[in-house]
Amino acid sequence: MSISLRRLAQLAEVSPSSAWRALHGHGDASPAMRRKILALARKHHFPLPPTQVEATSNLLKVLCSMIDLDSDEDQSERGYGRRLLAGVQKGADDCGVELANYRFDPEVWPLAVDRQQVDGVVVIQGSEFEPHPPLPPPVPAVFMFSGPKEADVIAIDDFDAGRTLAEHLCDPRNGGHTRFAYIGSQTAISMRRLAGAMTYLQHDRIVMPQACICLERDVGSRVSAELLCDQLLAGARPGDSGPHGFTALIVYNDYMAAAVIMHLRQRGIRVPEDVSVAGFDNLRPAWYNGPAITTMAVPLEDIGAEAARLLYWRLAHPGAPPRRLTLNATLVARESTRASG
Repeated sequence: MSISLRRLAQLAEVSPSSAWRALHGHGDASPAMRRKILALARKHHFPLPPTQVEATSNLLKVLCSMIDLDSDEDQSERGYGRRLLAGVQKGADDCGVELANYRFDPEVWPLAVDRQQVDGVVVIQGSEFEPHPPLPPPVPAVFMFSGPKEADVIAIDDFDAGRTLAEHLCDPRNGGHTRFAYIGSQTAISMRRLAGAMTYLQHDRIVMPQACICLERDVGSRVSAELLCDQLLAGARPGDSGPHGFTALIVYNDYMAAAVIMHLRQRGIRVPEDVSVAGFDNLRPAWYNGPAITTMAVPLEDIGAEAARLLYWRLAHPGAPPRRLTLNATLVARESTRASG
């Protein structure tokens, strides 16, 4: 399994920027430090830049990404797609190549990809229910978040993210919750987040009743989040610490969490006074005017950058087994969850 640039820098006991300059032969790193970092990179399968790998012929030095920015319309200024694309651009710059981003089309690859006019493609497959262009792609590809078994993938440790969020909410300093609910999709990512939360709760001898778990095959709109919220409220009592209630609600992502908080407010249910609500991703929709949401922040820029680097590593190692690099989300505690006292 590959490691991230941040982890490589930790192993070398230098900053990420120093590690990257050393890999490229830039900066003031000593020859001994450069050799150390290169040795660590090879040992841990870090995607080396083209200048430090065996000569790769016929490189066009153009990378293609398929990141749809239209979905960022109702997000904040730095929306999901834009943050991912900024990361891919950083990775492309690090590798010394140009980046061409195309709007995602689930039915066909961009013409430049079909004609093999790019070195490779970076593409999102966030859900197994979402269609994607025909596989295998005409050029080497790296998938972000999830992907086919035979593909190179940059993913998040969603199980650990769910576990960490549940642990935070159970802490007496953060409300000491013992009654939980979950709203989300039936995608693999969502189910891993739920499994992580439930694993921690079971370790703490806390059971999440089935009536407090509301799932749909695939969700993403405000309306779908509101419908799931209504389904939850029909079978469980918010703010009730009894066996049929919940005081903490974990939501699949921040976009849905924002919609749920607004919907609860319309029902006269206060967040966090009555119910603590937390999500994943670290995104705030532009239309949302509720309390700042406690979240597991997903390093979108790092995902994009590592995907670009992994692609150029793949071009230098075409026969290597598929690589899966897993990054960690980080807890950000905010106003939507209550603290004791």
